Formats: sequence, structure tokens, C-alpha cells
Amino acid sequence: MIKIYISFLLLFLSGILFAQQNLTDQSYFYGRKYFVLRSGRAKIIVQSDKANIGPAFTYLLYDAQNSAQIDRKEKAFNYVSQEGFSSSALKVIMKNYPFTALGNNTEAQWITYEGIPSVQGTWWAGGIKVNEIITPIFEKELFRRRVILSSVDLVASENIHLQLSLPTPAQLVKDDIMITQHKRSLIALFTREDNPFQTIHSREHLEIGPITLDPGEQKTIDTYLYLDLHATNEDESYRNALALGNSRPQQMEASVQVWTNSNTIRTDDTLIMNLFDACRFALPGFVSADGQTAAGVFEYGAQWVRDASNTVRGVVSIGQFELARAMLSYMLKNMITEEGTTMISGGFDKPDMEQFDQMGEFMHAMKYYVDWTGDVSLLEENKKKILTMISRPLHSTFLDSTGMVHNRREFWERHFEDAYELAYQTWVIQGLRDAIDLAKYMNATDKVAEWRTIADRMQNAMLNHPTMKLVHEGHLIKRRNITGKIADTLINKNGIPGVAGSPAVVEQVIRLMPDATLALPIFLRIIDPNSQLAKNTLLELEKLWNRRWTFGGYDRYNTSSQGDQPGPWTFATTFIMQAQHAAGTFDKSRNSLNWLYTQEGGSTGAWHEEIPIIETHRSGLLPWTSAEISYFIVHDILGFQFKGEQLFVKPALYEQTASVKAKLRYRKGWIDLTITGTGKTLQAVVNGAKIKPEKDGSIRIPGDFTSGNISVQCGRYR
Repeated sequence: MIKIYISFLLLFLSGILFAQQNLTDQSYFYGRKYFVLRSGRAKIIVQSDKANIGPAFTYLLYDAQNSAQIDRKEKAFNYVSQEGFSSSALKVIMKNYPFTALGNNTEAQWITYEGIPSVQGTWWAGGIKVNEIITPIFEKELFRRRVILSSVDLVASENIHLQLSLPTPAQLVKDDIMITQHKRSLIALFTREDNPFQTIHSREHLEIGPITLDPGEQKTIDTYLYLDLHATNEDESYRNALALGNSRPQQMEASVQVWTNSNTIRTDDTLIMNLFDACRFALPGFVSADGQTAAGVFEYGAQWVRDASNTVRGVVSIGQFELARAMLSYMLKNMITEEGTTMISGGFDKPDMEQFDQMGEFMHAMKYYVDWTGDVSLLEENKKKILTMISRPLHSTFLDSTGMVHNRREFWERHFEDAYELAYQTWVIQGLRDAIDLAKYMNATDKVAEWRTIADRMQNAMLNHPTMKLVHEGHLIKRRNITGKIADTLINKNGIPGVAGSPAVVEQVIRLMPDATLALPIFLRIIDPNSQLAKNTLLELEKLWNRRWTFGGYDRYNTSSQGDQPGPWTFATTFIMQAQHAAGTFDKSRNSLNWLYTQEGGSTGAWHEEIPIIETHRSGLLPWTSAEISYFIVHDILGFQFKGEQLFVKPALYEQTASVKAKLRYRKGWIDLTITGTGKTLQAVVNGAKIKPEKDGSIRIPGDFTSGNISVQCGRYR
């Protein structure tokens, strides 16, 4: 009987542990935050929880240059079957009792620590306040984990120990360095050589102590995590770790220098300032040093030219020019073929399944990069491939007599009847117009007249073609079949392949519209944002807000046709937000921005692709949303916009923003920006010279400007 009871108890306990592990492994969990950091090829994703389902402050460890690895938590180097990544949690041991971070008593946030964006976790071990600060050390696959112990509520002196663990027992323990080989990587834990406390090693743990804390006293202990992706054995990894430990001051100095090249924005409007900081801290962690973009952490092990291109604009907006160049270079080498085909989900599809928007998004990103950096070398070095890519959607296979492109794959990658897609026309138009501005750097000025004719004709057809225009009842529409029929309502008697429980799987009649891509021509200014067409389209898009939920956010398209996880989409919401702001409906755009701020990811810069409303699908993290927000703040709110090669500044601040000070990288120098007031631009001073606003309120920056001060005074909020 006792044996049966014990067996039942063990089974029950294992069930609890399995359930806890399953919850810990879920990519989306209410209240869960992620922080993305990178040092060289090593990527750490810190996970912070608010529920007591296990240690609340942990991390996953990946190779930043292996996008296929990052699609699942289980593939992390420090993940162990049945245990997950709980070994990454710190333990504070007092009288043999191991305290660790618990969700209801843990706060995690970004901080700038010693000049470097770092993640801080704060929790309590009895009367001791514990601060863990994880800091990436520049390009060396090295992270410092500083532990600050504060005796806040101790009545008397106490002796404690710190305990850190490797995912599997160490194969080598030497000179306070522990190394394990796990999942084709070598992971090392070590302390600094001048650590004043005793270090006790076992094969499983690195223990530091005893540490005596008197009432009111504070003590600091530094530990280091090293992911060695270069060594072939433990002895070689030991030598590498030892060398890194001895060169810490120089490595820290290099890390600080990197972050001095990051743009900063300061304003009393915490919504703007906190969001921009979160994006600029997180974005470099999503991208590897060689330019690979993690398009969907915990979800997609693949890359798209679309995602990477849009992320480039965000990386430029935060001032990380070198990383943006690496991204563009990587795409040109690995994600665009000699025939001009662009990568979709890590591969290349057949012609009628290509995504024509990707040419436009790449050229728009390249133009934005050139505008801010002045670097045209990528255009000069890769002109043949770029020109082939520009020409590809203009082939007669895709571009027909209407003047528009058509195929079977729509923007969101579903497959329908052959049709004209609004997003494709929009981005081809934009791509051609950006190509016109960049033509001279590719020795392609002879193409300018042709590109301009095609772009103008495509825009006219999109808006005015007698039978195929992508306008209906006064607003833009998503898609029209080549037969002339609007692609909207679909009869779905047998369902379509998709996630169990999703609308398109279980509902018999589904609709495609409205669709968030209707916002694209508005925020790209391909149509006048103040036109009646834009206003009517924005009214249509409001139907995507709170479609089948009550907590806000816009879906990417009519939820009834969602074959994936239903719920509001974060980067689709940024599309609509940018269109709202371009149209001058600042109350709407701020509401959208505030919604993004209050979701998981708003304080960390690591948003989920969508907020799930059923429990059958993972929801990954992606850089695209962070990129759109940082771009939106610089391009639309601060108002830095280029027309051709000419820079204009036209602030469009919220009333709450009131005034802004920003430091922005520009070419080989810096812009020190001051904006006072809100509303219409009244006057500006550029490097001491007064400049009268243009008729539209924008400030034309002198062509010889390379760096310096720009001060803009705005009038009463309109």
C-alpha cells in the first residue's frame, strides 16, 4: 500500500513539474517579459515572469548566427530535457535554504549600467534585496552577471552563499572556471580573479561564500558567462575564458564605445522616451554581427527580405549604422539571387508565389540607410544584382496591360486566385521611386525615365483603372482578382489547413477585408494622407480594432479569415498608427502607440508578433515592431524626412510631448536637436542661422549641413 502511495505521489509531483515546465516553455504567457542581448555570436534572451511557475529570472542562450536554432526554446544551448533552462537561475543560500527569484516578488527592467544597456532583475532573499545585472561584453560572446546584495531588512549579521549552475555537469573545473560541453557548444562560468570571497566548485555548481552581510551593508560579486563557439575542446575553451577574464577592462571600454553611437531622445513624455529606449536597447540583440535577422524568435527559424529590410530602417533610426550596413550586405549576398528573386521564409518560391513588396522594402531601406549615412558603397559594389532585383517584378510575367503586378500569393503569404494586391503595387511604386533617387550611384540614370513612367502608371491604375482599380466605395481595398472581382468573401465549407480552433479552420464563410496593408499607401504618402480616400480608408481600418477581444489592438486582417493564431498584431498596428499620424489624427496614433506600450514587450522592445486569444499556437518575438516604432519616432514624430537627397525636418509632436532634446547620428557627425512647443513650425535655427519654414511647415536643412545644432520652435498645438 505504501509503495502504491509513493508511486502515486511521485507521479503527481512529476505531473506538476511537467505542467510548470510546459508553462515556462510557452513563448507567450501573460505578464512574461523578454529582453534580448547579444555579445558577438552569443545571444541571451532573458525571461522574466510574474507568476510563480518556476524561477522568475532566467535566460536562454543561442548562437546569433544560427537563425534555425532560435525558433524553439528547446534548442537553446542551456536547455535540458525535463528541466528546461532553470539552471540559469541564481540561488541565494541562507542556512541551507535556497532562495531564488519568484514571479510575485521580482521586477525586471532595462537599465543603462556603466554606459551599457543591461537587464536588471530585482528580488528578495529573506531580508536581503538582490539585484542581478546582466551586461553584454562587446563582441566576445561574454556576459557579466553582477550580483548586488543589500542588507535592507536584516536585524543581525548573516552568512550567505551564491550558487550558479551550468546546464550539465562540468567537464573541466580549473582556476574558478567551470566549463561544460552541451549541444555543440562550450559554456563557461567563472568569477573575476580578484573576487574577495571563497569560490567552491562542484561539477554541478559554482558557489561563492560565505559572504557576511551586516545590517545596512551592501556587497557586489561579479560572475561571467562565456559561450565558446570557436574552441574544439574544454582545454582550449579554458584558455579563451582565462584570456577574456584578464582583458575585462578593455572589453568593457569597447562595449561602452559601441553604445556611444546610439541615438538618444529625452522628453518629459515618457511614452515616447521609454519606447525609443526599449527599441534601441533590444534591436541590436535581434541581429547578428554578420547581419542575420532573427525574424521570429521562438516561432520562425527562417528569414525574409521583407522583415530584414524593415528592421534595417529601425536599426538606422537608433544610430547603429554599422549593423544596418551588415544587414544590407548580408541580404545582398545571401537573400537575393542573381535573377533578382528575394528570399521568403529562408527559401525562394516559384514565380507566381513571389512577394513583390520585398523589392520595394529593400530599396526603401537602402535609401534610408544612404540618406542618414551617406554611404553608397553597397550600391556601387552590388549594382548588377540590385538592378536585376528592381527589374524582376516589371517582367511581363507579372506586370500586365493594366500597369499593375499580379500573382497568387498575397502579402500575408496565403494563396488565392491570381489577383492584384494593394501592398504589392504600393511597394513596387515606392521601390521604383527610391531607385530613381539612387540611380546615379548604380550608373543607371538611363533607367530613370522608364522607372518613373512605370511607377506613375501603376499608381494611376491602382487608384483609377476603370475595371481593376483597388478602390471601392470610396476607400482602398486589399485585392482584386484579374477577372475584376473583388477578393473578399470566401466560401469555406470544408475549412482550410491551419491551427486548430482558428477561424478559417472552423468557420464556413470568411472575409479578407479590411486589411492592415490598406494603411501602407497612406503612411508612405503615395496617396495624400489628408485626402478623403485616406480618411475613408482609415475608417475602414477601425473595424480591425477589438475585432474579437476587448483589450485593444488591430488585427492584421479580418479575423474571420485567420488560419493562424487570432488576436491583435503588433506590427500591423504600427502600420495603422503611422497612417493615423500622417493623416493628422494624433489622438488615434497615440492611442495605438499607448496600446503597444502597455502590451508584453512595451517596456522591453521585444514584442510578440501577435497577442494570442486561443491557446493552440506559439507567438514569437520579432524585431519588426521595434523597428517600426523607432522609425516612426524619428521619421514621423521628430519629422526627419528626405525628398530626394534633401533633408527636411517637420516635427509632429503630441501635445503631451511638449519639448524634445535628441542626439542623432548623421553621416560622420551628430545632430543635436531641440524642439520646443507643439503644433505648427514657427521658426528654426540651424548652426546659428535662422531658417524660415516652407509653406507646408517643414524646415529645409542646408545642403552643406553635415552635423551640428538644429533648433525648432513650434506654435500652439493644432
